[in-house]
Amino acid sequence: MSKFSSGNEYGFETNESEEWFEVHSSAVTNTNPGSMVYVTIDTTPICSNMTDIEFRRTVLALRDDAVKVIQQRLKELAAWGPSAQERVRTWFGSTDAATRQTLITGLNALIPVMNALRGWNFVRPDSYMDRATGCVPNRKNISGEAAHVCRPDTATHTIAIRETFCTMPNKSAATMDSKQLTLVHECTHFIDTFGSIDYNNTYGQFLGKRLAQSEPAMALQNADNIAWYILCAD
Repeated sequence: MSKFSSGNEYGFETNESEEWFEVHSSAVTNTNPGSMVYVTIDTTPICSNMTDIEFRRTVLALRDDAVKVIQQRLKELAAWGPSAQERVRTWFGSTDAATRQTLITGLNALIPVMNALRGWNFVRPDSYMDRATGCVPNRKNISGEAAHVCRPDTATHTIAIRETFCTMPNKSAATMDSKQLTLVHECTHFIDTFGSIDYNNTYGQFLGKRLAQSEPAMALQNADNIAWYILCAD
């Protein structure tokens, strides 16, 4: 390996275009004669319907596209024309200065976090890397969960992917959930972006728009409202 990156402790490059997994992060030079490091290797793909290389290519391409849309939303917030205000009112119930500034701050924080995502940020649920984030795993409504993160995990931005995610369409059409929407939704949870929550099981366009009208302050904190605000087609 001749190139370097921040993908592991020693900066060795991990090629995103190859099927790979890290065996031992400290396996560089063994200075103890006769010593051995024992590891358990689980090569199960994150998604059963695609290889890990296909998964990485798909999710990172969707990430790239989402970042472009986020950048467009920031331009709209800066210009603050009628259509931009109407979009904000639809998803957050208010167009006041505080709402606008919260979105500008959050979107500007979201872009670098999403841009920094690599293949190793995505893991299987209940894996060592998932548990290492320090959050207690969700044991409720697992069948309806597509992905989860640990909100305080600003060190690794680990995203655990469930099988539900794998069978979603890549992008949302009309009111459909999608891989891309889920990716944005999960990234807004991190406390170094929006620190969003899943308020009162408010998911989807209908419930999100209703929340915006009934509880604007909570809509601005709800992950699905933020994700749909970003990605919903005009």
